[in-house]
Amino acid sequence: MSNLQLLLPETILAGLALGIAALDILLPPRRARLLYHCAWIAAASVLIWLISSLGWASSYGVGTLWACDPFSQFFKIIILLTSVLCLLLGLDYVPLPEKHAGTFSALVLFSSAGLMCLVSATDMLMIFVSLELVSISSFILTGFERNNPKSTEGSMKYFLFGAFSSAIMVYGISLYYGATGGTHLLPNAAGHPMLTLGLILILLGFGFKASLAPMHFWVPDAYEGAPTPVAAFLSVAPKLATFAAIARIFGSIFTLSAYDLGGIFTLLAVLTMTIGNLTALFQTDVKRLLAYSSIAQAGYLLIGLAVGTPLGLEGVMFYSFVYIAMNIGAFAVAQAVGSAKNSYDLSAFDGLSKNHLGLSLCLTFCLLSLAGIPPFAGFMGKLYIFSAAVESGRWGLAVAGVLNSVVSVYYYFLIAHRMFFREPSDERGLCVGPYVYGGLAVAVIGVLLLGLHPEPLIAGVRASTGMLP
Repeated sequence: MSNLQLLLPETILAGLALGIAALDILLPPRRARLLYHCAWIAAASVLIWLISSLGWASSYGVGTLWACDPFSQFFKIIILLTSVLCLLLGLDYVPLPEKHAGTFSALVLFSSAGLMCLVSATDMLMIFVSLELVSISSFILTGFERNNPKSTEGSMKYFLFGAFSSAIMVYGISLYYGATGGTHLLPNAAGHPMLTLGLILILLGFGFKASLAPMHFWVPDAYEGAPTPVAAFLSVAPKLATFAAIARIFGSIFTLSAYDLGGIFTLLAVLTMTIGNLTALFQTDVKRLLAYSSIAQAGYLLIGLAVGTPLGLEGVMFYSFVYIAMNIGAFAVAQAVGSAKNSYDLSAFDGLSKNHLGLSLCLTFCLLSLAGIPPFAGFMGKLYIFSAAVESGRWGLAVAGVLNSVVSVYYYFLIAHRMFFREPSDERGLCVGPYVYGGLAVAVIGVLLLGLHPEPLIAGVRASTGMLP
């Protein structure tokens, strides 16, 4: 357990989460909203500290079970930024009970701490424990609206699929231990069938958290039933942290070419993109539509890992960062509309531009970015990933990605069409909270700025691609 100080950000965040949970018992219900503020300020403080320490050599190193390197620091920033934005959305989400504000906030912070440990883990046991901390917190958060039957249903499906995926991963880790004699991530001679099978089972376990097909069946029901800030969090932070763990294991230690896993990654990428996009075409609930959209986005990210080149890894990291802005921005507007009209059906967006032009434009920008339309950030991210596929000679994978992006344009534009070319279904206005506006402003600025001027992020990505085993 050497170099415990490397996990100081995670330790502080978990300690603050415990403090907020304790305050939930002491504070009267009328002051419970203060705990949401305590939570996002705690996450923001750790984020600022993490960014300010990037230049310190002492902030990097290797322990027995974890590594603190530029790669892990990059994804920790992504996780904390997502946590801050989603906690801000929670402040304006009316259905969340105020008397459990501390519990909700603490669970988000615990999940974030687990994800931060995950991206640094260099031992299979550390990876598994981190994933379980995230999973248990996520199960509870998904079913937080106890009076909503869909929330309970989504939580139960999430739990059952999570238990099944954990069993698969544990079995894979046991095979890994049998083949290598330990659980630490160290390169081993290729060709051992037990090791290869163990790595495949571990990949399937990761596929559950990353919502890769065919491990994606829990996603639409969990996102539909979960409180919208939780759905936004689940669609970004666990997914991207899991991709970071996959990149560390299969990108630098157990390379795809050495273990003949490139075909599996390619198949999963194409299958995930296609299932996500084709199924989204038939959705009438916006949260379910965004759920299938997030599945498709996981397929695009997997292209960068399937390529197995430094450019592919850079593309994954760039797209991960811009994915925060465009996806949370879309969920923020969906929350505003769904909470006001008590429905997330597509018809609730009819004529939204008539009374809320700014809100409609913000959602349209985020949707255009998700579809990969220039000059928004999503276009630059997909261009990065598809260029990596072309450069490595994987033309089929690049074509599959482009075709899937074309398919996605239909259902993204379907929402935009309803906002701008349909008459309002009712005359009720939206009362959008200031915290939703704040989170949405950050998202839209990111979508526009990183699309028009991506060079600083590209420089940061290239400086963070070094990984320590």
